[in-house]
Amino acid sequence: MISALPTVRPAELSRDPAARAALWSVRKGLYAAVAEARPPGTTALLEDVVVPVERLAAACRELAGLLAEHGYTDPVIFGHAKDGNLHFMITEDTEDPADLARLEAFTEDLVRLILRHGGNLKAEHGTGRAMAPFIDRQYSAALVEVLHGVKRAFDPAGVLNPGVVLTADTRAHLQDLKPVDRVDDEVDRCVECGYCEPVCPSRDLTLTPRQRIVVRRARARAEADGDLALVAALDEQQQYESIDTCAVDGLCASACPVGIDTGALVKRLRGERRGRLSAGLWRAAARHWDTATAAAGRTLDAAAHVPPGLITAPNRAARALIGPDTVPLWSTDLPSGGRRRSC
Repeated sequence: MISALPTVRPAELSRDPAARAALWSVRKGLYAAVAEARPPGTTALLEDVVVPVERLAAACRELAGLLAEHGYTDPVIFGHAKDGNLHFMITEDTEDPADLARLEAFTEDLVRLILRHGGNLKAEHGTGRAMAPFIDRQYSAALVEVLHGVKRAFDPAGVLNPGVVLTADTRAHLQDLKPVDRVDDEVDRCVECGYCEPVCPSRDLTLTPRQRIVVRRARARAEADGDLALVAALDEQQQYESIDTCAVDGLCASACPVGIDTGALVKRLRGERRGRLSAGLWRAAARHWDTATAAAGRTLDAAAHVPPGLITAPNRAARALIGPDTVPLWSTDLPSGGRRRSC
């Protein structure tokens, strides 16, 4: 936050791989770490602009003043100094008309600031929707018309990303902004950055932690809007896609910049789906795990000496009645119970 950086320290260069890795870890997780502290129900809006390197210091000072002038008390500015690139993040309640009015006024001032310094309204991440209404201020009318002509030639029906990069709507940057619903205490801090996805065991099978959170938020939004058909469809799909196939191993927390463990959410959801009797039995088993595992071993020992037909039929009936995830499937391939290891 700007207020937390009152002085400028000289750059300290290092060849130590561990020190460099630690600094890069902080830098890569900066967006998620700062966005995690946003007020409840607000969306983190990240922008990137660029100015000539020799104008960078002045542009930084003016941008900081502009953010303060518009009442953004806890923004963050970072970027790539050698390229004159600035990222900055603000938070807004995208469903509050007052917040949208503030965003509109701030964006107007930002556009004037960057263009006055001879900069570009987008640097790394493309014009997108946020700056689409302002490209005619940066480029000549003739060039903008050429851009629209190319767009019409390749997309005459206007069905490809309408309003993105090129738009005739001067308020496109204020529409279709993403709301953030407060749904689950375990994951509400998530900003959907996706750092968790590469370490998720089920990422190639069903959903990643980020996608599980997105589904939960979409369900909450559908329920609030009264879209019961969508709620029912999401409930049906997420039983397997989100809940049954999560490894709940906590690997997502190891990669998350703010330590969110989506597995903890899934464990709670699994527990809520259990009946009182089932939950009580498993709690009792957990408290007496030695006894429970010994009893299971003796059951397998006994099954090995009983005609298979006396076991398979009751086993299948129990699975049909109680559920295949609760009652294991027995077969003649299973070994006997075994004995406790000595070491």
